[in-house]
Amino acid sequence: MKYLIVALTLCLVFCNQLSADSSGTIGGGLGATMPQGEFNEYTKTGFSIMGFGKINPFDIPWAGLRLGLQLVLFENEGRVVFFEGFPYDEIYTNNLIKGTLGLEVSKRFFAFEPYGGAGIGIYYFRTETEVKNSAGEVLISQVIDSKTKFGWNLNCGIKIALFPKIAFDFNLQYDIVKNLEQYKNPEGDENPDNLERVSFNSGFLSLFAGISIPFELF
Repeated sequence: MKYLIVALTLCLVFCNQLSADSSGTIGGGLGATMPQGEFNEYTKTGFSIMGFGKINPFDIPWAGLRLGLQLVLFENEGRVVFFEGFPYDEIYTNNLIKGTLGLEVSKRFFAFEPYGGAGIGIYYFRTETEVKNSAGEVLISQVIDSKTKFGWNLNCGIKIALFPKIAFDFNLQYDIVKNLEQYKNPEGDENPDNLERVSFNSGFLSLFAGISIPFELF
């Protein structure tokens, strides 16, 4: 959690820099995040909210620094488990807060501006579980684990300027996180209390649609 606080502090510093840099932009969007690799076995596509800021501290028109923040709500497919002969519905939920910092390059062609880049990130995962009976009553609701991981990401997209100061922004991101952890029952054991920790390297793919606004507009 302390790494997340550091990431938010950096975001505040970054936004303060934006106010002093007329070439900076801010933006955000909504999208979907699809788990990849082994992570896909434990959760399904999640809903994402993304925000970002970009400045140009290098005095190079086509290169800048990008800081991004993202909230993802993953929910696992529900499954039926049996305990002492009775069926129960079990659902896992993974919440993710992601902070990234990276280099971005772009090139303007009339109303179109494709861009791409790469960076490092801090990923805070929170895993929760709910067990319900056949009547839908929640019997168990608990946080299984919360953890902070480091990773890296690739980022690309295109901005389409349909208004003088506002551009539509279509963005694609791919993240890799090492030693990601999830929980599952041992083979042949369906007791929701008997979970074992599984560690693997995996990632997720995010698609966004949003807007980008020059900071000078404010």
